Amino acid sequence: MDKWEEKFLRDIIELDTNSDEKKNYTECAEVVMRYCKEAGLKVETFDSKHDGKPQPNVVATMDVGSKITVLLCTHYDVVPAGDVEAWTRPPFKLTIEKGKAYGRGVTDNKGNVVACVSAAKELIKNGTSKVNWKVLISPNEEIGGAWGIDYLMNGPPKIRGDLALVIDSGPTYVSIGASGVVAGTITVHGTQGHAGYPFAFNNAIHLSIPLLDRMLDYVDVRRKVESKLPAPPGSPHATLWGRFSMTIYHAGSKTNIIPGKAEISFDCRCIPEEDPKDVAKDLEKFLEMTKEETGVDASLEIKMTVHGWGSDPKNKYIKAFHAAVQEVVSPDIPISADLGGNDGHFFTAVGIPTACYGTIAEDGNFHGIDEFLRLDDFEKVKKALIHFAETCE
Repeated sequence: MDKWEEKFLRDIIELDTNSDEKKNYTECAEVVMRYCKEAGLKVETFDSKHDGKPQPNVVATMDVGSKITVLLCTHYDVVPAGDVEAWTRPPFKLTIEKGKAYGRGVTDNKGNVVACVSAAKELIKNGTSKVNWKVLISPNEEIGGAWGIDYLMNGPPKIRGDLALVIDSGPTYVSIGASGVVAGTITVHGTQGHAGYPFAFNNAIHLSIPLLDRMLDYVDVRRKVESKLPAPPGSPHATLWGRFSMTIYHAGSKTNIIPGKAEISFDCRCIPEEDPKDVAKDLEKFLEMTKEETGVDASLEIKMTVHGWGSDPKNKYIKAFHAAVQEVVSPDIPISADLGGNDGHFFTAVGIPTACYGTIAEDGNFHGIDEFLRLDDFEKVKKALIHFAETCE
């Protein structure tokens, strides 16, 4: 990582662009635009302005007059830092030690933003690219992308290309698909009252226990759902599979009050071939069966559905990108699909073949404490992008 790249990364890491508060979006976009212009890219912004807050999408173009246009998808929003005191380095200050860069969003996904822009800078300087690039640098990815990449693809800009590369994945494989998501909350209904009279009320925590125990069986139901797309290296299954996790439990307000409700939030991962709306209906049926078996009163609220997606590994552009990564990084880099979700479905939904690559290592603590980026992985991503642009025809 040279001094220009380090300064670019430092300037955007210092801005807390967490997707909960949606602050510093304008400031971050302005920094990104400045560095894109320094790289020689033509820059436009498209602000979706959702909920009265600015949400600028930066589109940085490298036009070499090619008949092929590649879209590079990145994002500058991050998840909250969480327990700041648990971090051993400041989350919003770039720290570089022993070949690693630390900070919230350093690998998911601000390091990838810098890698894309830096790769374009080198291609423009050398005049060696055989394809046009549009680097899409958006907010909103961490919460669904509706006012980010979705806005760019389906809103007024209606950006199009021949291939999309989601630079928001890992360095050990080229991904050609990702999981869908169904997220929501199960609410167990009891009756609130004085804890001195437990016989007079229905304790929602107590009621939730048999229901939770039965809902664990849905983990096995989802596990049996299998995709045709290969799972990432090191996965417990050869292909992507369905997953169900209960992730948040909330109940009670004081020790002397019997809680009248208990809320259990969940995350259900769909394979690319599934429609998340169908999965949501199946989950609802399973909950209804569970309620009948346990006698527990509960309701279900689906709060988010996101489509998974998959692309044809035989597509000529995807094959060319995979070959470029194998040549630059390792001939052993496989084709796989992602266990998590990403913005790729916005491209495949309009017929654009899509692949993913990036710096996000499995042990990089992304979304966790002391998130880090390996500088070697940064170089791999940048060089792979450059080599692809110089060889794709």
